[in-house]
Amino acid sequence: MTLSWLTGFGIVTAIAALKTFIVYNLVLTSSNPGWAILSGLFALFFALTAIVAYLSYVQLRGYISRQRKEKLTPGASEPIAKETVVLRYAPDWGLSQSEADVAIFVAKGFSNAEIAEMRGSAVTTVKSQLGRIYQKSGLETRYQLIAFVTDEVCSMAKVSDKAEAKLDTQKALPLASRRTENAA
Repeated sequence: MTLSWLTGFGIVTAIAALKTFIVYNLVLTSSNPGWAILSGLFALFFALTAIVAYLSYVQLRGYISRQRKEKLTPGASEPIAKETVVLRYAPDWGLSQSEADVAIFVAKGFSNAEIAEMRGSAVTTVKSQLGRIYQKSGLETRYQLIAFVTDEVCSMAKVSDKAEAKLDTQKALPLASRRTENAA
């Protein structure tokens, strides 16, 4: 923390000195200002730059805090559910839709064979998708994935003041049986 304050102080000082130099060379070239005027300009520019830097810091800190809360707090149409957590982190992790579907099923506790049957795919496909999920998310096992999703659901429940709603899983989980029904 001290290093960031010292860095900020150094940057503000450098910007104030640069502004003073520019004003001295462009505006005060015809007259010969004394040290009192130059130090006064520097003090003015330092104060103004410090105020702008502080306000920018406060705004950035508030923005980051709001982003974190938005990620944890479900929106009006989003329930506190495992699907919500996986679907929120899928873009950050770079998961494809099928990988996100598999991650949702794993978070719900289904085995690889059950997931393959529900999705109408081979077990080896599910295993390879799980490997890519672990690689992209930085998690190592299905238990870490389940724990991560459960922790996020608990965090969302603590932050949220709204009652739980049901998630329309037809949009989140395109099962093989649903695909054939929609195609017919």
